[in-house]
Amino acid sequence: MRMEIDLASAGAEVRASTRWGHEDRTAPHGLGSDLDVQALGRFADGVRAAAAAARPLDAGLLDTAQALHRAVLRGLDPLRSGLAAAPGNPLLVRLWLLDPKLQAVPWEALCRPGEAMGFWASSPALLPVRGVTTSEPWQPRAVRGALRVLAVAPLGSAGLDALRGALGERIDAGEVEWLDPLVGPAARVAGVFDRLRRDPIPHVLHFVGHGGQDHGIPVLRFADEDGDARWVPAELLAQQIQASLRSFLRLIVLEACEGARPSAFASAAEILARTGVDAVVAHLWPVKADVARVCSAELYRALAAGYQSKGDVAFSMNEARRAILVAFDGSAEAFSPVVYLRGPESVIFDFKGRKITPPSPRIQATPIARGIDPALGRMLGKPFSLLLGDRSREQRPLISSFRDKLHKELAKAAAPASPGMSMSSLAQRFALHRGAPKLETEFQKTFRGGTPPPPFIEALARVVGPGVHTTLLRHPWLEQAVAEKHPRRGIYVFQQGDQGLTMLCREAGGTDWEELDAPPETIDLEQEIVLFRPYGGYTPEQVFVRPLLTEDDYQLGLRDLDGALPRDLANAILSTLSYRPALLLGMSIVTGHHRLLLHRLYPRGVPRGSLAVLDPDDLERELWKKGSGLPGKNEGLDDVIEASMDELTEAFEGEDGA
Repeated sequence: MRMEIDLASAGAEVRASTRWGHEDRTAPHGLGSDLDVQALGRFADGVRAAAAAARPLDAGLLDTAQALHRAVLRGLDPLRSGLAAAPGNPLLVRLWLLDPKLQAVPWEALCRPGEAMGFWASSPALLPVRGVTTSEPWQPRAVRGALRVLAVAPLGSAGLDALRGALGERIDAGEVEWLDPLVGPAARVAGVFDRLRRDPIPHVLHFVGHGGQDHGIPVLRFADEDGDARWVPAELLAQQIQASLRSFLRLIVLEACEGARPSAFASAAEILARTGVDAVVAHLWPVKADVARVCSAELYRALAAGYQSKGDVAFSMNEARRAILVAFDGSAEAFSPVVYLRGPESVIFDFKGRKITPPSPRIQATPIARGIDPALGRMLGKPFSLLLGDRSREQRPLISSFRDKLHKELAKAAAPASPGMSMSSLAQRFALHRGAPKLETEFQKTFRGGTPPPPFIEALARVVGPGVHTTLLRHPWLEQAVAEKHPRRGIYVFQQGDQGLTMLCREAGGTDWEELDAPPETIDLEQEIVLFRPYGGYTPEQVFVRPLLTEDDYQLGLRDLDGALPRDLANAILSTLSYRPALLLGMSIVTGHHRLLLHRLYPRGVPRGSLAVLDPDDLERELWKKGSGLPGKNEGLDDVIEASMDELTEAFEGEDGA
């Protein structure tokens, strides 16, 4: 079943007309003075602002969404205005938006009256798409095996790791074939065009990068040429697809900022759909990286499982948007992804007669040490993000010495502290009575010096691979050990301080650390290592940066990375953190500043597959399993094990992460 809706402006007035299947189109009717061009612009701005703040539509926006539903469908009989459809046979609603101002409106956010979540974007009975005028022929593409996906990432592979991980189940089931992606220099425009001419030809092209407009012309950024950014008109890419891939490539996913942003020359998505492929998924406005990943993962899950979606891109897109609403508490970010459709039907892949052959299972690495839980072996056999806490046995003598010094000084000041007081409370009391400068002086007396890293840290550095890792140690032990164990990788250290981020870089093959005046534009998280030091202390060059010690320090000094780094770099780092399983060592769930940091790093919850390794003396295993105090929806970790430092050292020394 299909319904066509024309939406056009006549001066300030917006008019709608409909056609049901092959019936005649109804006479245009106005949406009303309360829903004119300016009012729709305000609605679009409001939905975009809600998406930017990751919040649901407020009452006013929801009222407008419901009023638009009534106005657009005014004049249809009750059955049709209710958009009733037979079970399992949803209605395709193709929107024809001839005015760029109307293309900027998130029509997918229209909502059935009387329903708080009755959005077209997530409806199981109604599938909204945006129509594209074209004379090109159309028919579903037969797929007899796995759905082949080719990813193009001109700015590095940080986002691809998360996407590849999100598609893991589909790949392992044989439903999706992950072709070798084009990353960095391989994603120059000439290289991309050459790859598109060669087998295996993809069914889906997934672009992860930047989109924009050059004098009103939609452009996409490919890999730099001779150090200069290369912006290519979307129309040029469409022509290349039309010339060599029209009978194969059926879908393009633009995971780029504003890929669906309208212009006088149409959006990049509309241009690609008009001349190149059957359907294009793009975003009306920028969304956070973790939202884009959830959208893509759910889109492919539904699309590749042919028995559910029957190769229907509109059905799959509604599944993806519904997943965003569920995962991000009803956030308006779900209304950013839209579908441009070239043909009259949204089934773009024909899976009849399909035969799926799962790939050979991968062999997971296992720890060498006997008695270590297999969960640690599984963790070490795949990319992960380390969170190294400050509760290791190697730190305890220094902490005890520092604690004793503070107690003695407070006793001299006639302000003795309770012996059982936590370290942060003790430091807070000392700062209030003796002053913050005196506290820093006592810290430096205890912690300064080139103390070599303990064997545990050196062994751990072996398995720290490319990606993003966090250390709470005040000594630069982990940074120094990682630099020693991975001399051929670029390493970045970001350390928070009073004056913002202190940033250091040790280039691949280099020996010296260089302090950066500004953060790099991009980092290849598939090849390079980022070490984040939120608690401060000594840098790899033994330069002192005021550490977080007191209760006030932790409350006021723990800042979000996305406010301290360029947007694209922050998105890449936070995306990696949000999807890669976390290996948590030396952390305590009953320590307040540890819980606070977990909420800063993982605001939506610790990633699936994460593992906490606890000292047997900590007695916190059940708390971690229950998820008490963890961010997100208080779900426990996938695995929680207990192991001594000696056992971990033996396990890590048996692995090779270089």
